Amino acid sequence: MARIVTRWTEEETALLNKLVAQYHNNFKLVARAFPSRSYNQVKGHYFNEFRKTQGQEQESASSAQQTGGAIGAASSFSSEVTAEKSQLGDDLGLDTSFYAFQELLE
Repeated sequence: MARIVTRWTEEETALLNKLVAQYHNNFKLVARAFPSRSYNQVKGHYFNEFRKTQGQEQESASSAQQTGGAIGAASSFSSEVTAEKSQLGDDLGLDTSFYAFQELLE
């Protein structure tokens, strides 16, 4: 038996996104709205589209952020980690300079 492949239209994809939002990822119910598609096709298409949009959002966010901003964020994070480790060491009565990786974070 020959397999017939039909591409998803923009209207079908829009309807799929609307139904998934409405029925909270209940793909058995959502798949009923697409009689020519199987459950696996509906679910697979949704997650493929979701992954594409997530990738585009992350790409646009990272391209908008400058390299200096990323370094500043990493530096801020490492300062927070160092402060938390120092506080933890003080609470436990430990010498926090013992952490070999602490110097890398500063």
